[in-house]
Amino acid sequence: MPYQDTSMDVLSLLSHRPRALLYSMITISDPPEPMEATLQNRASSLGILDRLPAELLHEVLKSLDFQSAIRFSHVSNQGKNMLCSLPAYRDVIKYAPRTLAALGQTKLLHLHSTSELHNALRNERCATCPEYGVYLFLPTCERCCWQCLRSSPTRRVISQTAAAKIFALSPKMVQQLPIMFSIPGTYGIAYKSTQISYKSTQISYRLVSASAVKELVISTYGSPENAIEAIIRRTPIWQTIPYMLYLMARDPQAIFPHSTCLDDLMMLDQGNRRTDPYFGMALIPFPSLTTPDIVELGLWCKGCEWTYKQYRGRRLPAYIIANMVPAECDPDLVLLDMARRAYSRIRLSAHLRHCYGAQQLLVISGGAQRG
Repeated sequence: MPYQDTSMDVLSLLSHRPRALLYSMITISDPPEPMEATLQNRASSLGILDRLPAELLHEVLKSLDFQSAIRFSHVSNQGKNMLCSLPAYRDVIKYAPRTLAALGQTKLLHLHSTSELHNALRNERCATCPEYGVYLFLPTCERCCWQCLRSSPTRRVISQTAAAKIFALSPKMVQQLPIMFSIPGTYGIAYKSTQISYKSTQISYRLVSASAVKELVISTYGSPENAIEAIIRRTPIWQTIPYMLYLMARDPQAIFPHSTCLDDLMMLDQGNRRTDPYFGMALIPFPSLTTPDIVELGLWCKGCEWTYKQYRGRRLPAYIIANMVPAECDPDLVLLDMARRAYSRIRLSAHLRHCYGAQQLLVISGGAQRG
């Protein structure tokens, strides 16, 4: 029978925040203090902008990229006060300082407006599925969940060199792509069926978003079909033939022009979907503020983690596996995804009511307390 108690004590007992996932991405230990204007002796005026109503100035500031908004605040004390009176700016500065620091260090702060960042902060859903999006993909300022990070090519970054080579881009086309500079540190560079591998690097890579590359290629050639034909035409035959054999091995129908072929091309730099050398370099854990003053950082279910460990240890009954995993799916991947899925407090409370592992942990915990 499902356990119905989801009090804060039970929530604390059955939830955790796994370092293995959180520290496989960008980590900012001490974000800098927000920049403030220090022009104390200068006349506090915005010049001709003083004629505009405050409401209109707020709309303008919300549409500015964050870097320009910060520069505007340095014009005068009036400019600083105007920006600081903007609720969207205050929320982002207060609740997401590490994200702002990461955007600054990766040189992406000029890409996203205050409004974009605030909308991401006030949302909790992954941009590509209904799950809780506990991470922010910096190049697009979109939330994402672990499952989409693992499976979606649009949540990848690739090197400039790889983008030019794989998509047969000219130097002029490459220059149109927004470039991010990776932050030296330790990242989870690979995820196979059971683990994340870590690598420390002191190199700052010049990376581009795979989705931006795809959009550029399609806009340049007019359609996915034309793009694939152009890539094949411009790629040397010794590079094209191995790729065609690769696609045929995966799916004989993939040799024909489809937009999914572009997604497959993105994955070549990731080692046939198994290894991503840049995994984590464009991602940061991101809070959500769906309710004023209530910040969600994401929680993971200990019950799902326990269930996965039981499965790996061959201690999970077959009928439990059959109830949890669709017949056509790999139990290892399904149970691993469940263990790595993040929740808000409300979502986790609802999940715990029917989570097999959570109920088993409560039984174990109750037995230990009585003993």
